[in-house]
Amino acid sequence: MNPVRALKSAYSEVKDNYDDPIWIRDRITQRVVRPIHRIYPNDTISIMDEDWDTLLVLDACRADLFEEVANLDRFDTYQRRTSAGSMTREWTQRNFASGRFGDTVYVASNPYTSTIASDSFHDLYEVWRSGFDDEERTVLPRTVAQAAKEAYDEYPNKRLIVHFMQPHYPFISHPELRYQSWRPDEITDGNHSDERPHDPWQALQMGLTDQESVWNAYADNLDRGLATALDLVNYLDGKTVVTSDHGNMLGERVWPVPIRLYGHPEGIRHPALVDVPWAVIEDDERRKITDEGVTTVGDVEEEIIENRLRDLGYA
Repeated sequence: MNPVRALKSAYSEVKDNYDDPIWIRDRITQRVVRPIHRIYPNDTISIMDEDWDTLLVLDACRADLFEEVANLDRFDTYQRRTSAGSMTREWTQRNFASGRFGDTVYVASNPYTSTIASDSFHDLYEVWRSGFDDEERTVLPRTVAQAAKEAYDEYPNKRLIVHFMQPHYPFISHPELRYQSWRPDEITDGNHSDERPHDPWQALQMGLTDQESVWNAYADNLDRGLATALDLVNYLDGKTVVTSDHGNMLGERVWPVPIRLYGHPEGIRHPALVDVPWAVIEDDERRKITDEGVTTVGDVEEEIIENRLRDLGYA
């Protein structure tokens, strides 16, 4: 874009949004906070280099939430680890997109697996496409667990990644925290009030709900997903690790600009986002893993993916 046109575009954007605090926060995050956070390396998990037969991923589960909800005595070892991403797209890109893992089958409830790493695994079970619950607007834990059993039965000599959608929004037991619950006349924040909020994180920053309500609903969602995940362990042999791709922020401040952030913005290296559980269940019976090459899943219509991501709170 030529400089004059770019300047006019920037002026127009500021003119239209200068009184919108969410827009201002987003621009500060994108232009200042994120670039600085990305230059600071840290010791992140390289998922495929770790030792496990089954990896149970609880989408968007921050470590302190896990420690509050889970019975840590259930695990042989537990520690906090640092995720490579602060949202699923980034986590998937950094862990799987450039690799070929013919020894691994992925059971996916999040569409980003298909859009970013569709040719990275021996097989990909797209539960987000085949098992989406139209009423709850998500993939329920039991649906993921059933697909995982089928994958394990079909591929007993493969590593298995089982990606549960919970505790990620939507919060199954809390319909009052879904975006349909907030009326436009309740929202007076900025020029785009008719488009907001998209999820409880945005509702929280707009003052339409409170932190305790969101945290409790978040914990309830984790309890649902974790209970099903641990039941699944009894069906599988081999070493199992329970972890997450990223967390969520509930208004914690970031550096170097101490603004409050919510949800899981990409590229932010804050403990609420990148500290994730790493809970290990050992098993003397390890699988004999074989690598038989990767396959590529078919393309999915863009509209279907967009609709599913929107249902899951990706505005």
